[in-house]
Amino acid sequence: MEGTDAQTPLVCPGHTRGVVQVTYSNPTPDGTFLISACLDSKPMLRRGDTGDWVGTFEGHKGAVWSAKLDAPAFRAATGAADFSARIWDALTGGQLHQFECSHVVKSVDFAPDNKSLLCAGKFKKLKIFDLETLASSQEIEGHTAGVKSALYLPCGTKLVSGGEDKMLRVWDLKTSKEIMNFPVLKEITSMELSYDKKVLTLTSGTQVHFWDTDSLEMIKTIDCPIVNPTLGGRANIQDITSASLSPDRKRFIAGGPADQAWPDPWVHVFDYETGREIECLKGHHGHVWDVAFAPDGATYCSGADDGTIRIWQTEPGKKEKVDA
Repeated sequence: MEGTDAQTPLVCPGHTRGVVQVTYSNPTPDGTFLISACLDSKPMLRRGDTGDWVGTFEGHKGAVWSAKLDAPAFRAATGAADFSARIWDALTGGQLHQFECSHVVKSVDFAPDNKSLLCAGKFKKLKIFDLETLASSQEIEGHTAGVKSALYLPCGTKLVSGGEDKMLRVWDLKTSKEIMNFPVLKEITSMELSYDKKVLTLTSGTQVHFWDTDSLEMIKTIDCPIVNPTLGGRANIQDITSASLSPDRKRFIAGGPADQAWPDPWVHVFDYETGREIECLKGHHGHVWDVAFAPDGATYCSGADDGTIRIWQTEPGKKEKVDA
């Protein structure tokens, strides 16, 4: 599909290097917030609707690969290349605690009850830290290569993880054992839970998988290779690095890789039912690392190698009519 600049996104500057993860909070009485992980070592908190800067969490000594907010958005968690995961007060920006890991931390996630923190990364294990005692409570082994993403399932008693060993794995927290796995074509580059916690979206190569978190079965797999419009329509099929499903499950968005010759700066929008690309949005000046829908589905954001976050309207024409 040809690229389009039919809408002008909100541009959120501030980072000095690539923005590798963008994550919205759950809706709160104070609105929705957006937290970003960045290679500049300084994760940032913003208003989810306007992108306005709220604060910066300073302290990491290396690239920050993952940043999340707990359910009420009172605390933030980050994982970084300095072999640490950190907990922050999201209201003041102050560091609350630092957990040491043995290698680069690529993924952090709060438990559904907000009492534990799950960490994963280059150390090939899943590490769980108790946020009340501030001690390591569990380590789970089984991956044969680095883990890029690990999440709690909504039941709180199971985990899901994936990474460089090309396997989606499901774990039972009570036994620390793997209870199932699902092989994929290439390494898993991203995973995201829908806001109703019913669907896990994961990316591997040119495929986006949608997985039911209740039945633990695959709903569907869509093969949707990224074609970089910068190449003038020539077929240059590239893998997908991240994807996010809209809350109404009508579409999903995706970002492409850092091709050495032609990095893909476009945000790609696909129809969920058909897998057909329906939009390709221009704005970034570096490849798109991560994408995420806002909880209300009215907007979505992208984080890219140009150090910016951009917030896009899902249906810009509809909003203009309402505003008029």
